Amino acid sequence: MMLLATTSLLAQRQIKDLSEATLEELSNITVYTASRHVQKATEAPSSVTVVTRDEIQKYGYRTLADILRSVRGFDITYDRNYTYAGVRGVNRPETYNSRVLLLIDGLRTNNNVYEQAMLGTEFPLDVDLIERVEIVRGPSSSLYGTSAFFAVINVITRKAGQLNDWEISFEPASFGTYQGRVSYGGQYRGLDAVFSTAFYDSRGQTLFFPEFNSPATNNGIAHNADYDAYQHFLATVSFRGFTYQGIYGARTKGIPTGAFGTLFNDPRSHTFDNERYQSIGYQHSIRKSWDVAARTSVSRYVYDGTFVYGPDNPGGADVVNYDFARGTWWSGELKLQQTLERNNLSFGTEFQENLQQDQGNYNIDPFVSFIANQPPRSGIWALYGEDEYALTHKLSLSAGVRYDHYYNFGGTTNPRLGLIYHPFAQTTFKLLYGSAFRSPSAYEMSYSGLGLFQANLQLQPETIKSYEIVAEQGLGEHFHLTAIVFRNQVGRLITQGLNAEGLLVFENTRGARINGFETELDGRFPGGLQGRASYSYTDDKNAGTRQTLTNSPHHLAKLNVIVPLLQQRLFAGLEGQFNGRCTTLAGKTTSSFQVFNATLLWHAMGKPLDISGSAYNLLDKKYFDPAPVAFVPDQIQQDGINFRAQITARF
Repeated sequence: MMLLATTSLLAQRQIKDLSEATLEELSNITVYTASRHVQKATEAPSSVTVVTRDEIQKYGYRTLADILRSVRGFDITYDRNYTYAGVRGVNRPETYNSRVLLLIDGLRTNNNVYEQAMLGTEFPLDVDLIERVEIVRGPSSSLYGTSAFFAVINVITRKAGQLNDWEISFEPASFGTYQGRVSYGGQYRGLDAVFSTAFYDSRGQTLFFPEFNSPATNNGIAHNADYDAYQHFLATVSFRGFTYQGIYGARTKGIPTGAFGTLFNDPRSHTFDNERYQSIGYQHSIRKSWDVAARTSVSRYVYDGTFVYGPDNPGGADVVNYDFARGTWWSGELKLQQTLERNNLSFGTEFQENLQQDQGNYNIDPFVSFIANQPPRSGIWALYGEDEYALTHKLSLSAGVRYDHYYNFGGTTNPRLGLIYHPFAQTTFKLLYGSAFRSPSAYEMSYSGLGLFQANLQLQPETIKSYEIVAEQGLGEHFHLTAIVFRNQVGRLITQGLNAEGLLVFENTRGARINGFETELDGRFPGGLQGRASYSYTDDKNAGTRQTLTNSPHHLAKLNVIVPLLQQRLFAGLEGQFNGRCTTLAGKTTSSFQVFNATLLWHAMGKPLDISGSAYNLLDKKYFDPAPVAFVPDQIQQDGINFRAQITARF
């Protein structure tokens, strides 16, 4: 954790304001996540994107999902309850983002029941507490183990010196939405402390679902069922190499879609998610060239789902079903790093002990139990090592490997190789290979009952082998071009489907083959004008059926521009996003769509007071995302035009 703080501070020292950085300065920006140590982004053995706090503010991003939606190769879908990320042509909502590893200040946050990465309003931090987000594409199990399958996302929070005393924010928005935050950052005699609390409350929308368009189901109109509310708390305290961090997030979300056969237009159906993390880390330089870092943490995840069904008998009372999960785990890590003239060596070990992975389901009144899973303790231990060796001053080799041993299915070994060549000052080529795995979650293996789900204790981990060529070229003083070609071979892909008895079950399929390319052009000019444009294409096929994967758009395009309007005090952030068509679970096709967003940010009194206004989906485009399994609608309509205002005061 302290290494992450050092990373952020190094970046600050290099460039005080990234919005004013030149492309040459940006080429020296450091990242931590790609190799678990500080290095230049151009030297990282991965394709890396960094989104800064300055961009979050000027583009008006409201959630981590908004940030990822703007990133090359990512597509985001929303089922009006949870938010899902697709990476390079694969987006499988039924597996709850378990193929993306989400870190907060380097701490794994994917829970131990669903292996779910929380990305929307369910993410346990206010985005205004984010200093930067490092997004590393490609398999990274050689460093991080399971779930580092398609990408690793590391959210680095603001430190005491970056907050500098009190910060208060309030924002009203469309759909009866209000949000507020109070944060404090201070330093005293070597002690650094950050405390923050935030709330969010939204009435939500009145929505129309044509699949329920009958008088018996309110003519397809859902009232007061799309509500959303959360509470967050963060505490980070550092002193003499030690860092304590506590994170708390709790969200309640109404389900307006009639999912899982529940009564349509009944606001009693909702989910509750609660995440809690506490960690203590220590970093120390034991010799001139050696650093040691250690951390231990205890994490807790609580899920409660309330689902309301019609009466079993005519004239009877509605049936209220309660679905729940409880996950508790203890983890620890130790890392040694040595920096020599031509070598950068890293060695580490990790463990995770799953203390609780309970799942249950029952009807409340009368009480009828359907599921009561309380598996015995399980866990994992791992060893990894990596060496970055400079063959010449222009050519370097990165090689790493990690061994993970699971109590239930044994061990897996995953290597990574990267050859990085800088023939000229503004030119970089990367030749990359990596493998990764994703262990099946407790939910996928053991959730069974209700006459709908069946367990599969024989599930095996998914695997991926990835080959990637990256070319980066500076074009004069103001532009930087990136081009990437990749091939991903996925084996034993875990997919939910119907078995011979008509029950939903997760099974290993033959896998998938994904080929694609990406290109991105960045531009920066004196005075703060900056922007980027990207295009991604993927061709994905199920290895068995040769059919295109569902919920996987072939074409993605992004455009982001920041325009300074008044002497570094008034900025316009403009954003355009294009998603191509994709196949739904029912075999239909969603329409392609374009969405445009705009934000005006005014530093009213320098930076002590910021006022901003944002408009999302400016053209009021009507568009749909594919629905997950067990939804009556095959496609779910997304938000039309909506607005947000924000005022932030610092003192």
